[in-house]
Amino acid sequence: MGQPERPIEFERVLALVFDAGVDFVTIGGVALVLSGGAHVTQDVDFAFVRRRENAKRLADALAPFHPRPLDWPEGLPYVWDDQTLMNATTLTLETDIGRIDLLAEPDGAPPYEALKARANVFDLDGRPVRVACIEDLIAMKRAAGRPKDLAHIAELETIQRLLAEGS
Repeated sequence: MGQPERPIEFERVLALVFDAGVDFVTIGGVALVLSGGAHVTQDVDFAFVRRRENAKRLADALAPFHPRPLDWPEGLPYVWDDQTLMNATTLTLETDIGRIDLLAEPDGAPPYEALKARANVFDLDGRPVRVACIEDLIAMKRAAGRPKDLAHIAELETIQRLLAEGS
């Protein structure tokens, strides 16, 4: 078992991945927070495009932080590189900077290019970071279907309604 989870410094992780030139869209709990939700998250979730140069940038950006699958047995070898990312659909990683979930094909999401095109852009210390739009977040949460996701859907629908009303 890994160490007890603590809230991740998501701004640091987003900056690291952005500065590496990775093509990604922020999804999950961090996207909920950036969209106006009141949520404490233990990880950062990214949708990423599975192209070789993008996988290399992502692998290189995270390599100094020793990524390994969540609860990977101590001493068991694990190869972290662009080929690992090219072969993966979903990776749940423990790193020295917190838990990071990488999804090439998130359930409920449109194809990556549509997810990216519909994403909102948030300024993070001068970095334009893409965050999945509320509609896509709701679809992904609905597809996940866990009890916490159902609560997040209600929160996202409230945020969506308030935005539509101009609040």
